[in-house]
Amino acid sequence: MTFFTAHTRTGGVAIIALATVFGGTACSSDGNATGPEPTRAFLTGTSADPGIALSVSSSRNALLMLQTGSPDTRVEIPLGASTTVTPADLSVRGTKAAIPLGNAASVALVDLANARIERFFTFPSGNATGSAWLDDSTIIVCNQTNDYCGRIRTGRTANTIPDTVRVTDFPTGVIVVAGRVFVISSNLDNSFAQIGNGVVTELDATTNRIVRTFTVGLNPQYAAASPDGTRLLVTNSGDFGANNGSLSVINLATNAVEAPISGFGDFPGPITVDSRGRAFVSGFSIGTVIWDLTTRSFLRGPANSVCARRADAAGASVCRGATGAAIAANGDLYQAFFGSGRQSLPSYLFRYDGTTLALKDSVSMPLGTNGVQVRTFPR
Repeated sequence: MTFFTAHTRTGGVAIIALATVFGGTACSSDGNATGPEPTRAFLTGTSADPGIALSVSSSRNALLMLQTGSPDTRVEIPLGASTTVTPADLSVRGTKAAIPLGNAASVALVDLANARIERFFTFPSGNATGSAWLDDSTIIVCNQTNDYCGRIRTGRTANTIPDTVRVTDFPTGVIVVAGRVFVISSNLDNSFAQIGNGVVTELDATTNRIVRTFTVGLNPQYAAASPDGTRLLVTNSGDFGANNGSLSVINLATNAVEAPISGFGDFPGPITVDSRGRAFVSGFSIGTVIWDLTTRSFLRGPANSVCARRADAAGASVCRGATGAAIAANGDLYQAFFGSGRQSLPSYLFRYDGTTLALKDSVSMPLGTNGVQVRTFPR
């Protein structure tokens, strides 16, 4: 029986101006390190691979970026030293990122090109969770504790988040599809008790008022659009430990909601859909499962999910979980593993072959790495 073993490259981490470099090294399937290119702007990546992987770390309270063609070339942008800063996700538009800061009840607007925070936008109180860009200067962000969403105009002078609208309890995510704004609400109370089925609320992009609502499955948290933008796929996490995760599909042409599709294992969460119509759904318990939108079947289900395996204390092979997955331009799959200080499990960014899904590389990351996006920026 073979278990995943972490390796490390030799050599230092390239220092990028205007940023703090975060610790950790990477291993390569062929053992040969790719050296950094210090004269190239960081966001353009390497000449062979322009990809940039972005994550947030809850232990470091920081935005993490690395070049996928040279994983030792990294940038860390601190988001604040306060213990109330609890980043969980980010949304990107051009070279700007919006990062909700959780219990700090604020959103950091980050200039990725210059690796700096431009400014913060604040709620009076609550928990800022879930954001999406409506256009180059407009961000929709939600307040999980106080159950409303606000619209930020990045050019405004004031730092407050105005133009709010009340939505179903516990909004966790926001997505914009073809100019339509959708808010995913888990419908939990502030003690995390279930009130009812989850709700997706559509907001008018101009007025920020409610257009309609969709009832989905139990405890939804994340959503992604099909490649043609005609369907919204919503992951329903279900009850923790109950193995009742599901997927809801909303037809955006007819506004009809299909019955939830079962079989997504225990507490599925982040979802991304590639250009081939494959939905990658990740979770702490399941790793990453793959569901095909065309055949409406699993390519990799919970029993054979994509994950880096390890031996537990009894010597059994167990799957590391995942806090998100992303597809790079070359087709490779990147997967974030949160890690566990209590179990002495370090955090990693795993890279899998896009065709065979074989593990190709493991990049050491700060503990608490949450989610991953892989993007290319203009050269």
